Amino acid sequence: RQRERALAKRCLRSATASSVRDVEGLRERFVEACKGYIGVPYGRKHHNPDEPEYDAPLFLDCCGLVRRAVQDLEHDFGFRIGRWNQAYQFETLPVELTFEQLRPGDLIFVEGVYYDASRKPQRHDIVHVEVFIGGDTGEATIGSRWAKSEPSEGKVRGVQVHPSYMYASKKYDIKRYHFRSLETWLRGVCRSETFSDRAFSAAMSHCGGRSIFRDEGASSDEEEADGFAPDPYRESPIFYVGEGNNWKAVAATLEQRGWRRLPFEADFTARFDLKWVQQTARIDYARHIEGQLVNHIPNNVVLTSKARFLETVRRHEAATGSRFRWHPPSFSTERAGDVEAALAEAGRAPAATWILKPSRGNGGKGIELVKGAEALRRRLRGPRCVPSVGVGADEAESFGCSDARGDEAGTDAADAGSAGAPRSLGPAPAEGWVVQRYIERPLLLDGRKFDIRAFCLVARTEPHLWFFHPGYCKVAMEAYAGAALDSRFAHLTNACVQRAHPDARPGAEAGGGGHIWSLAEAEEELRRSGRWRGEEGAFWATAEAEMKSVLAWLFESSKGLLERRRGYFDLWGVDFLLDEDFGVHLLEVNSNPALFFENSPTLRELVPALLGATIDTVLAAQRPQPPEA
Repeated sequence: RQRERALAKRCLRSATASSVRDVEGLRERFVEACKGYIGVPYGRKHHNPDEPEYDAPLFLDCCGLVRRAVQDLEHDFGFRIGRWNQAYQFETLPVELTFEQLRPGDLIFVEGVYYDASRKPQRHDIVHVEVFIGGDTGEATIGSRWAKSEPSEGKVRGVQVHPSYMYASKKYDIKRYHFRSLETWLRGVCRSETFSDRAFSAAMSHCGGRSIFRDEGASSDEEEADGFAPDPYRESPIFYVGEGNNWKAVAATLEQRGWRRLPFEADFTARFDLKWVQQTARIDYARHIEGQLVNHIPNNVVLTSKARFLETVRRHEAATGSRFRWHPPSFSTERAGDVEAALAEAGRAPAATWILKPSRGNGGKGIELVKGAEALRRRLRGPRCVPSVGVGADEAESFGCSDARGDEAGTDAADAGSAGAPRSLGPAPAEGWVVQRYIERPLLLDGRKFDIRAFCLVARTEPHLWFFHPGYCKVAMEAYAGAALDSRFAHLTNACVQRAHPDARPGAEAGGGGHIWSLAEAEEELRRSGRWRGEEGAFWATAEAEMKSVLAWLFESSKGLLERRRGYFDLWGVDFLLDEDFGVHLLEVNSNPALFFENSPTLRELVPALLGATIDTVLAAQRPQPPEA
């Protein structure tokens, strides 16, 4: 509470010093922050487990989008936004505007009455919020409006750009649109009239471990950690680990060090010394107590989202003149200018192959390869296709689905010659693609493509301290030479793709049906095949030195963007590819690297060692230093 009072005083000081605040620049950055989440789905409960969105790393409803964008810019705004919903945000922005006065970044709140009379009304009857951008129509907004896509009605789920703020809902009767100025927030003030701007305390009643106030205008009105002082260095500290991604290995690592685990049902509590979960959305940063260890930096998407990564790299290149030379030419279809730039780049190399990755996809889902400038042009500008009968679900996920119109479906393949483009193309992802020049001459292991999974540990953010940890190789199950572009077992090295190969043998060693190779096994194969003739043991030392240079560049590009607070840390999986000239190429940064053993002897040895080193390094790096005498 003392921290909250101090923060409030800083907000008031910020308001009186508005002349030195870059309010216009902050307004633009707020809009850009919202755009960075285009394509993020609405909520897991609205998807089936077999849908790719079900395993999305992040979900945002309407108020969640606004809250997340403000959290990304918390240091610029000068306040910490409350965790409550759109009604709270409505109260904190009291300046009403006319439609003609709206500017990009202002918020449009929807007042409505639920058709279901049994449903509890929202405060002030505020049922929805979106961010005004104007756009070509003059009425466009960014918002998370629909929970599920309904193509026949023009509805696309999750965060999207909508041509107009006006719409009709099946759940509530819209009574009025409120146009509210962002100016109050821009000047560092965020105060409500009826919501507590602190976590609830005395007036808390619980039912099954949950607050009875959970549905009243709050995203997470759970118990307050009143009086709890986290101390990861005490005897038998407390940790919470979320289900999934081999949580048992994480728990075992901590329990071996004397930690005590909370049950899964305690995911709401703020009474912990360390929290380890798969997604940032599972951490309530508004209730984070400085010194509590949490395993994700809130806005790590500046590096771990494919589209946001491009923005981060470009911003740093523009500011410093330093070119990021370890990444193939890349473009985001979420930006209209990038589509033209990608086509222009393809025109300069008309025979090149391009890889199209869903901006927020994972696990190899939805990836496509096309060969040639004309094929790329058709894919980026052509009409969307629909699945045809006879295409398997796995094919549709990985490399699209065939076009039911027949003749046009084969055009790209014909242009690609004998190598072929994907024989079947599916609907473009709602969130758009990241389009990259495909590295067509990769270094091969036993004739097969591979990439290297390394790790980057951000042991602390205040100040930053990053570490490199070597990893392992993910090797394709099918030969690379002569493989058609729609052969996912030759081109995609993701574990979830390769383990589906009929010849994959869990637990097999390298070369015997195993997809996971150790670095030593890979170097041995490169020496056996004559690809590497240098000093024994020197291959990875050389390659990893270059990988560390990549991470050093990323550190410089993101250190001013990543949120900083004592207790934040992050373990990222960083994927690299080597070309046949041993050049290092960064593929992507993953915020939730797989920790499963995959029945692999290599991973069974590596993962526990990685987790142990992570915990020990974080504890050493985060330990408070005694004041100097």
